[in-house]
Parts: sequence; structure tokens; C-alpha cells
Amino acid sequence: MPTDWQRYLPFLESDVVQRVGRMRKTEDQLRTVCAHLLTKMMLVTTYEKQLSEVRFTKDSNGKYQLGQDLHFNLSHSGNYVACAISDFPVGIDVEQQVTRDFSIFQALWSEEEKHLYKLLEQEAFYALWTAKESYGKYKGFGLHDSLMEATIRQDGTIHLPASRVTARTIPFFLAPGYSAAVCLEDSLETVTHVQSAQIETFYRKRLRHMRKIELTN
Repeated sequence: MPTDWQRYLPFLESDVVQRVGRMRKTEDQLRTVCAHLLTKMMLVTTYEKQLSEVRFTKDSNGKYQLGQDLHFNLSHSGNYVACAISDFPVGIDVEQQVTRDFSIFQALWSEEEKHLYKLLEQEAFYALWTAKESYGKYKGFGLHDSLMEATIRQDGTIHLPASRVTARTIPFFLAPGYSAAVCLEDSLETVTHVQSAQIETFYRKRLRHMRKIELTN
């Protein structure tokens, strides 16, 4: 990793640092580190948490959590990372749109979805893909058979064979050439765009504060 981002690793949990260390590609390292740093920064600035108390753990599904009062989820793709924070379980997915053979993904969709969406077209494919992924991450199980049983309609409602899910998926604009969706039980109140320089400024200030305390002691 670039040295200027390595200095922020002490703000992350040890398992995240270890996982980043095993990654071969620098861009994967940066995306993972930035996603976690962004989430912690937003918890501190928006929810008035102390940075020292923002420590992430994982539930039985391997989904990150912060105590019982707040839920969050992370995603990253291409040049972007994203986090969603809610008082209720939440999932988020962002995807950089790339040209691929969309026909090989037909097994992912319910029969109803195949009729609702033009899934061989790039925009429709990624719109449903991010919706499906955000729902899977909301549930904590990712893309597997249970997710394929669900139908996500164009209004964002999620329907199972015998019931309807409380949450719904909501698309939001990230950048040209990207698709993004969040799955949550309440409404999507705000979408805040943050530059990487803002993340660096936030943590540089805290590094200077830590050094002052060390010098004082």
C-alpha cells in the first residue's frame, strides 16, 4: 500500500489489517481500508461517537456490526467505496458497470424478474444485480439459493414465494458508469458524497492528536 495510507492502519481492527495484508492488488487494499475508514468517520461525525469506541465485530454470518444500536454495511467497486448506516439492519452494494456476457447469469433471477427486466442489457442487469446484492447483504447471506428465491420488483419491494419482506431496495446515484442500491427497513434519508481527501484530513488530525498525547506523557 502507499505509505500515506499505511499510517491509518492503526485505526482499523486487527483482522481487517491482516486481511488487507493478504491482498495482492494495491487497489483492493485501498478500497478495503477506505471503506472502513469512511464508515468510522461517518459514525464519529454524524452520530457523535468517539473514534476510540467505534470497534467493529462480526455476527454469525460474518457481517460487521457495532453493538446493538446501529447497523452498517460496506461495499466498494472501481474508484468508489460506500457505507450505509441505519437504526435497522441494512445492506448496500455498488458496482462498476463492465461489459460482460449477461446471459450466463440467468440462474440468479427468479422467473418473475426475467419478465420484469431486460436482463441482457447492461443498465437493467446492474440495476437488479445491485438490488439483489444489497438484499443479500441486508440478510447477511450474499448471493446464494435463498436470494434467488426472492423477487425484487421495480418499486423495490421484495417478495418471497410465501411472503413479502419488510425491507425494500432503493437505487441511488453514485457516478456515471456505476450502479448502486441500498436495502433497508426505513427510508433513505441522505446520500452524502465524500472525497478521499476529506478522509485523509480527518485521520491526519487524529494522528497529530495521538502524537501530542504521546509527547506529553
